[in-house]
Amino acid sequence: MDTLLNIIYYIVPFVVLLGILVFVHEFGHFIVARLLKVTVTDFSIGFGKELWSRKDKHGTKWKIAAIPLGGYCQFLGDADASSSTVSDLSGLSEEDKKGAFQAQKPWKKLAIVAAGPLFNYLFAILIFISLFYAFGRMVYPSVIGALMPGEAAEQAGLLVGDKIVSVNGHATENFQQLNSEVLLAETDDVKVAVERPMTFVLRTAEMEYLPDSEEAPIKEKILGMRSTVVVEEDGAGEIKQPVVEEVLAGSPAEAAGIEVGDIVESVNEVPVSSFTQLREYVTAQPEAEFMLKVRRPMVFDVTLRVTDFDAGDGEKIKRRMLGVMSSQEISFAETDMPFAKAVKAGFVEAYDLTASTLRAVGQMIVGQRGGKEVGGIIRIAEMSGDVSKKGGLLSFIYFMALLSVNLGLINLLPIPVLDGGNFVIFFIEMITRRELNAKVKDYIFKFGLLIILAIMVLATWNDVVHLIGRWFD
Repeated sequence: MDTLLNIIYYIVPFVVLLGILVFVHEFGHFIVARLLKVTVTDFSIGFGKELWSRKDKHGTKWKIAAIPLGGYCQFLGDADASSSTVSDLSGLSEEDKKGAFQAQKPWKKLAIVAAGPLFNYLFAILIFISLFYAFGRMVYPSVIGALMPGEAAEQAGLLVGDKIVSVNGHATENFQQLNSEVLLAETDDVKVAVERPMTFVLRTAEMEYLPDSEEAPIKEKILGMRSTVVVEEDGAGEIKQPVVEEVLAGSPAEAAGIEVGDIVESVNEVPVSSFTQLREYVTAQPEAEFMLKVRRPMVFDVTLRVTDFDAGDGEKIKRRMLGVMSSQEISFAETDMPFAKAVKAGFVEAYDLTASTLRAVGQMIVGQRGGKEVGGIIRIAEMSGDVSKKGGLLSFIYFMALLSVNLGLINLLPIPVLDGGNFVIFFIEMITRRELNAKVKDYIFKFGLLIILAIMVLATWNDVVHLIGRWFD
């Protein structure tokens, strides 16, 4: 029974996930080639022994193969699925030769190879837009709901209720971004910026002070703090934001413990969006007692630690982390998001995922990050199973979009054999208006193949080590 459940939870979601993403990628190549009158001879999901096939009226053989670890779109004139070598075209008629991939102008080749990664991005963006418009944003707020005893955050002095706003200067609007920044940190020593909720109860006192708009001091019952003044971009006037810029000496605010930089959220449970509102509220009832809720910006030096993390089913996972938990379970924010905003949010989500991935790749290239985080097919199968088992359908769909972005980005890397490598070659040919020497191309693709094989070996090794560690921990 356990074996059957593992097949359902891990193998089936993995095959479905990879099958959909491969189809989307290869369909991008296919549809653009078809539009540009290039003959597609084979469209395959999977490699190895053919399980099913069907030829359409245009002569394209659609097939499903036994090994569901990829796929390919092969064009007329290709000796292999990567379009890296050319077969003998002498046996083709002049009309057929017009549809051969190698006979196309460089800009057409460039458009065809770019279409695969582009479709992966479009597919992911459509998923993001659909999820955001239908359900809102799926988020874990970056507010600390609990501290893991003895771990990094507690030792550094963070408290329950703190809102983590950035790690090493990178914004963390939710726990997904927080986890990403922790993983991307170049060293274990990080700077964590938080906004700490604080409450102060105080009354006004009569004080002499010089207002911004006056030339002579005046006496007035005040709390004794001033706002940050910001000039609007259009020059229409000044906005007094609810950020404390000055605390008057001997004032009720100083006695209560309010500090420069505190952000006022509410007064007597009434939300405050500007110091003008706060002043008007206090002036209207100067004898009252005022309860101010503020957020205090603070920065902590935290040393991250590798921690045994409970994934939710009693299983321990080793992960470098702060040692904090969200204040609530996953929620949907902005549930009434307009369609136009959902479209913008979908593109922003894809951009943010791309940016964080490129940062990680860049850190590996310059030696700031090791290669232990490189994962392969086994890791994808494991993650797709975990998501489908614990997160449900919506989480699985979101994970599929996330993986589609990564698949598109990886294929755009300028490595020979990948679409990005072909893109660079065809771009050079388009600029120089001459085709690269066949032997040069052959050497380039062999070098690219060595790189891909090295990455695959590293990824597989990491996957096996990770899997063994998961079993025995």
